[in-house]
Amino acid sequence: MFAMPIRVRLSALAAWVALGTLLAACGVTAPATSDPDAVLATIVAETMSAAQTEVTASPQATDTPALEVTGTPTQTFAPTSTPPPTATQPVNNVSGKVCYPEGEVPSLTAYFEETGTGALVELPISQGQESYEVKIAPGTYIAYAWLTDFTRGGLYSHAVPCGLKAGCDDHSMLPFTLKEGDVLEGIDLCDWYAGPFNVPYPPGKPQDEVTGGVSGDIIYIRDTIPELRVFAFSVTTGYWYWVYTQDGQAFYTLSELPPGVYHLVAYDAGGRAGGHASASHQLIDVTVKSGETTKGVNINDWEAPSGSFPVDPTR
Repeated sequence: MFAMPIRVRLSALAAWVALGTLLAACGVTAPATSDPDAVLATIVAETMSAAQTEVTASPQATDTPALEVTGTPTQTFAPTSTPPPTATQPVNNVSGKVCYPEGEVPSLTAYFEETGTGALVELPISQGQESYEVKIAPGTYIAYAWLTDFTRGGLYSHAVPCGLKAGCDDHSMLPFTLKEGDVLEGIDLCDWYAGPFNVPYPPGKPQDEVTGGVSGDIIYIRDTIPELRVFAFSVTTGYWYWVYTQDGQAFYTLSELPPGVYHLVAYDAGGRAGGHASASHQLIDVTVKSGETTKGVNINDWEAPSGSFPVDPTR
């Protein structure tokens, strides 16, 4: 066997002692042998084993800090349900044109009157407005209009769909029916040519508030006054209104006249005309106002030249 030099053996022995001390500190029992070579080999083997055991038992710590959970956990909300769509509301619309025979449409009020209940919808129409649209409840209606001072009325009549042309002379009201959800067009307020009393006054509005009257004495050419018919001719509209008087009756009253300007003329049975006129046989304008009776409008001129006064429109 090869002999180790004394120095090497002493160095090995010193290493053995040092390693023994290290092993003792690590809890490893030093081998019981006196052979330095064997001792050194054993020490190396035991040291490697101890180191491997330490690594297995205690994993190496990392510099990565542990994850901390802070704050309140996020709440999970149940999905909200979508509300059902709102049902489409019924339309119930009526629309049409607004006409006026003398050019631009003046300020007026349109009325839609339910024929069964008398329910009324009022719609203001501005000056120059040529069409309208209004929402009303289902039902059967008549439609008409009045100027704001009730001096003239127009309506939706049978003559409107006919075209208001020659031969379209039925100026009576034309009812129309609106059903739930309907949209009615062409309910035109364009007939301003109807005769007296064809255009109704709005229900609930006292007639003596929207109409006026005129009254006066009858001065005849003879002492005995015959039966007469006294007419009020509207200067504005051309409409005329009349009333009978009896034999010997020396006064007259015409009531329920739309406000406006009138000429007063009376006719006897022979067709002779007498009027409320000036000394020059000119008919005098008489103003009738709502809720008032204009008095002192005397029929005094029976001597006017032929043609000075209008002829009796009923003959």
